[in-house]
Amino acid sequence: NGLHAWDWEIETGQSVPLHIPDCPLLPLEQNNSHAVQILATGPSFPDDLMAQSLAIAIFSARKSIVITSPYFVPSHNIAEALRTAALRGVDVSIILPKENDSMMVHWASRTFFDDLLAAGVKIYHFNKGLLHTKSMLIDNKLALVGTVNMDMRSFLLNFEVTIVVEDAAFANEIALLHEGYIKNAELLNYVEWANRSVYQRIIEKLFFLFSPLL
Repeated sequence: NGLHAWDWEIETGQSVPLHIPDCPLLPLEQNNSHAVQILATGPSFPDDLMAQSLAIAIFSARKSIVITSPYFVPSHNIAEALRTAALRGVDVSIILPKENDSMMVHWASRTFFDDLLAAGVKIYHFNKGLLHTKSMLIDNKLALVGTVNMDMRSFLLNFEVTIVVEDAAFANEIALLHEGYIKNAELLNYVEWANRSVYQRIIEKLFFLFSPLL
């Protein structure tokens, strides 16, 4: 209710009265509720709220991190958090679309691959169309799913919403979804990637200059 009222007022200039929903308490034996938090971000919210939340989730990982995003042009802090996680032994996987509907994002995202691959991060290119799922799964326990891309526009400019769910059953469903993506994806080989052409490297660096705007 609060998020809807906030968005409505921003778009229309009209305030909506808040009503606390009637949520009857269930007996303990019938209470199968999950720990769910709604995380809203945008220009009217504290700076870097989304990026900070993602960084905290990454730093909390002990075993595994799986990320899916159609656009991957993260902040330096997020990229460094992922690299550091891999170096301390966390199994880090990033699933991205092989072909992107934004040429600039496609090339800019590649500039992050060298350091991530060198640290042991697994990068998969999904080859069954434009992957549009925005998710993060931590240790197969904590799931973040919503509208946030791994880019600066989602972190600072766009109004976004993410649900944070700490529940084994829900996390398992997300894990199965990720497994399906990986079955239809190509794992980047670091040695082959390091030997890509100078021309490709130049194009990547050129579009990386625009990464704060992507």
